[in-house]
Amino acid sequence: NDPGLRKRWGIEPTDFVVGKIARLFRLKGHDDLFSVAPRLVQACPRMKFLLVGGGEWRKRFQDRACEMGLEKHFIFTGLVPPEAVSSLVGIMDILVHLSRREGLARALPQAMAASRPVVAFDCDGAREVCLDNETGFLVKPGDLSTLVDRLLKLAADDALRQRLGGHGRMLVQEQFSVQKMVDSQYE
Repeated sequence: NDPGLRKRWGIEPTDFVVGKIARLFRLKGHDDLFSVAPRLVQACPRMKFLLVGGGEWRKRFQDRACEMGLEKHFIFTGLVPPEAVSSLVGIMDILVHLSRREGLARALPQAMAASRPVVAFDCDGAREVCLDNETGFLVKPGDLSTLVDRLLKLAADDALRQRLGGHGRMLVQEQFSVQKMVDSQYE
């Protein structure tokens, strides 16, 4: 958790950072995040959303944040080099993955390797690593009430974040070790 990097992006030490790593495009779940943002910020005013990725819908989302009066709560990094992603994950408190269609997104094991719990829509490959109430929370796609509940629960409970993050890190170390991946090629 790099204080200099947090400061660079306008994130205060007391802010709670919900990160999302995805291209700013349809089916990636940004619309769902924007839909729940007002409720989240009302309940947790220190919440910030760190959106990592570029895409043709960036202006659309920036405008939406302004229309909602939440421009100070959304941080758009734009496209970053792959080697910079892990540093950005390091300043997140949790990662959300709200994609409606994707295999196993790299963002999930990246966040878990950094001991960050994840909240993901139960689509495609997410359930391979996001084990409900073990490494994070799985949410039925489109169930925005449960999404809000899980994010606020994590924002309010440091011990829960540490427990889920620790389990996620162990799972990634076990499932994604180089030896395990090499061995799986010969099974």
